Amino acid sequence: MNKYFTCYVVASLFLSGCTVQHNLINETPSQIVQGHNQVIHQYFDEKNTSGVLVIQTDKKINLYGNALSRANTEYVPASTFKMLNALIGLENQKTDINEIFKWKGEKRSFTAWEKDMTLGEAMKLSAVPVYQELARRIGLDLMQKEVKRIGFGNAEIGQQVDNFWLVGPLKVTPIQEVEFVSQLAHTQLPFSEKVQANVKNMLLLEESNGYKIFGKTGWAMDIKPQVGWLTGWVEQPDGKIVAFALNMEMRSEM
Repeated sequence: MNKYFTCYVVASLFLSGCTVQHNLINETPSQIVQGHNQVIHQYFDEKNTSGVLVIQTDKKINLYGNALSRANTEYVPASTFKMLNALIGLENQKTDINEIFKWKGEKRSFTAWEKDMTLGEAMKLSAVPVYQELARRIGLDLMQKEVKRIGFGNAEIGQQVDNFWLVGPLKVTPIQEVEFVSQLAHTQLPFSEKVQANVKNMLLLEESNGYKIFGKTGWAMDIKPQVGWLTGWVEQPDGKIVAFALNMEMRSEM
């Protein structure tokens, strides 16, 4: 989606592109990001916005950007919640990876969403209507139970099951997001290994020189100020995982 381009470019630049452009195979993830910290800060400044990039390697967390306080500030997760939505739906057999979610011809926010698609295809396109349908199948009670069981963010979903991740009350900090996605990357969440593997496959964004970047974008456009996310991880050729969460203030013209 073009509206997610800014989030995607900045994170992929520092987490995948830099490994290709500078042949940093022998450098640690910490060294890679430290070498570009000034560029990250400058990027946010040039866009006249504030943002933070949270990196987790093993249990160590580093913060980069021009607004580090955002790392411990709660924001609506927007479409990054699709990761947990998919995990809950698959684990509770509300859908499967082969089901085709039918488009009934209604007008949708983006023409790319106006088609039939699987859950995985809807993840790639960040198709909100598909995941809203899945949330309604899960239902309010089960969704609340599962979100609390996982301990995702403030674990508050309110009384409307199909928009709490877009406008609240569910909120999460970038540090909480990076911890969540690190567990997913290592198949350590309290879901079956098969379900976690299926969702991870949906999140593959790019592969180059033995490096794989997985992630999910999010843009909360219906709140003020708007919030952008890219949360995911890089899998290195040796299997080592570097998890990340990029969080920034967004504007419609970005």
